[in-house]
Amino acid sequence: MNNQIRPLFLENQIQHYTWGEQGNTAFIPRLLGIPVQPNTPYAELWIGTHPLAPSFVRLGEKKSLLTKVISENPEAILGERVIQRFGPQLPFLLKVLSAAEALSIQVHPNKKQAEVLHSRDPDHYPDANHKPEIAIALNGLKALAGFKSFDETVAVFEQFPEIAEFLGHVARTLPLEPVDGKKWVRSVYLTALRRSEENPKQLSKLLQRLDKRIAATFSGQDFLRELYADLRQKYNDDVGLLSLFLLQFIELKPGEAIFIDAGVPHAYLKGTIIECMANSDNVVRAGLTPKFKDLAAMEEIIEPAPHPVPVYRPDPKADEIVYAAPAEEFRVVRLNLVGGQTKKIEMHDSVAILLVLTGCLEVFWNSGGAENKVTIRRGESLLIPAALEKIRLSAQENVLAFAVHVP
Repeated sequence: MNNQIRPLFLENQIQHYTWGEQGNTAFIPRLLGIPVQPNTPYAELWIGTHPLAPSFVRLGEKKSLLTKVISENPEAILGERVIQRFGPQLPFLLKVLSAAEALSIQVHPNKKQAEVLHSRDPDHYPDANHKPEIAIALNGLKALAGFKSFDETVAVFEQFPEIAEFLGHVARTLPLEPVDGKKWVRSVYLTALRRSEENPKQLSKLLQRLDKRIAATFSGQDFLRELYADLRQKYNDDVGLLSLFLLQFIELKPGEAIFIDAGVPHAYLKGTIIECMANSDNVVRAGLTPKFKDLAAMEEIIEPAPHPVPVYRPDPKADEIVYAAPAEEFRVVRLNLVGGQTKKIEMHDSVAILLVLTGCLEVFWNSGGAENKVTIRRGESLLIPAALEKIRLSAQENVLAFAVHVP
């Protein structure tokens, strides 16, 4: 039987960014059952075809790039519907992300903005695609995502008058109409970025004053203030520190999720997540990173009419959770099955990727009038070709798994 018309086992690459977990408790090496290398951060596991860390397909004793396997038989792998919408390529990228410390303050461009950024600076913006993404908590997630509301921002200025003084006129000129509140909080944030870049000495003085106020009122139970102290020590006079006061703090329990659309400033602070996005690595950074920062691009692409970040809080005990994020490239399903439970999945002319986090699954499909099966265990991932039309899952023990397809 043609290897391309059956589930395909994937071998995936790890990204060792500095903020990843280290040591014997690091999630990704424990998931994969691999030895932990000393002094090595395990930040992200990439499952897909992005050229920075593409997956491989195991074909007997050999392996081949997933990109190559798709190119040799795109309709059978991807499905005609997917090819018509996105071309002969996998449109999404699935990740396991494990953050021991804060990621950079960042935003992602929309498609038109991505094309412009890639054209003028391909070294820092490696592709011309947008990057809507969903983050689903595995062991919890703390994050900054989206702007604080008008009232919350005013409260910040009352609690920390140093920030209001640093921002000057924009902090004193409150909008008269509630409808203008969203534009105002955006203006506040962009003013903070702009003034920090134009006058770093003034930013340094502001942070020194904030140090004293926070030290005088510090509580060990206050995560954000403890985070400020840690990041202040690591990044010194970094503009990203102001984002801790101006962006919304969100905390997720296992199974809960947030959706990050284009133009939304955000930073994952701590936790392990399943992350799925359009197949892109375009990131515009504005702070809390030694990497390239691009405040001019941030100002260009930050959302013009800020809105609350969508938060999904489903029943964590449900055996199936569908995260209906507003992205055309992907739909993520969380499967929480007990031993002996079965689940039928219709492919709907779409490729799918299945990742097992705990337990063991048998995957059944029909071919040539016969039923076939493979077994997938903790840490393993399968690509399910669209040509299979439907599969059946059977949990051999309690299973937590995630499946991604094109809606």
